Amino acid sequence: MQYQPANQSPQPQYVNPGQIDTSFNSGLDAMSRCQSVYIKQRPDYLESLGFCEKKNVYYVYQSDTMGNKPDFKHQAPIFKCKEESSCWQRNCLPGACRAFDLKVKQYDQKQDTNTVFRLSREFKCTFLCLARPMMEVQLENGGKIGYIFYPFMCCDKGVEIRDENNSLIYSVKGSCCQWPFLVQLPCEACQRARFDIVDSQGQKVSELWKESAGFCNALCNVDATNFRLMFPQQSTSRQKALLLAAALFIDFNYFEESPQDQNQNSI
Repeated sequence: MQYQPANQSPQPQYVNPGQIDTSFNSGLDAMSRCQSVYIKQRPDYLESLGFCEKKNVYYVYQSDTMGNKPDFKHQAPIFKCKEESSCWQRNCLPGACRAFDLKVKQYDQKQDTNTVFRLSREFKCTFLCLARPMMEVQLENGGKIGYIFYPFMCCDKGVEIRDENNSLIYSVKGSCCQWPFLVQLPCEACQRARFDIVDSQGQKVSELWKESAGFCNALCNVDATNFRLMFPQQSTSRQKALLLAAALFIDFNYFEESPQDQNQNSI
């Protein structure tokens, strides 16, 4: 089936955000019903003042078929993703190298909930095509969902998504000739970047967009990255979990800076 880009008019299956079904059961059932999600990183304003790098926290919202920004005041997230990592790695190593665990939990404002799945990446001293990072995605009971691999690319940006048998499912690729990779400007259009989701046959099946965190946040250099992820049609809940993991992996690889990196960029 031919993929329809996000900038074209929506198909009849468009779902209005006010009609979204949020009555999910536990586990990956929430992913199976989502046609797209909006990933919002919690901004940390102390980091922009030069304080130490803190643990990243992301909220995942169900969105309409085009992945548009939901109404955060009236719609609760379906997942909360929280980073677990050592303080020295967050503040001394770039985001593409440091080790971390990222627990994805069903969102509940009143109490802590069980982990649905988790993302684990070991420290890798990467140089060109040597020691490329890989992140493992697994259920809380230890069952493997798959892997996210960070291949060496001369020009393009992206990751590979592999199943539990290490077989390629999707590739997520974006051109390096986009504003966020060239220069940091606060205008919202200059903060957006597109990544194409390509299947194992090389056919484009969907898109992932890095979205603006807002003019003021960008002007103050606040660490807050938002993503708009449209799932491919007929993708399973496990594949959707891997695509969500790939979006978070891309944030760490390309848009996460340690305080040392920020100081060098400001010189």
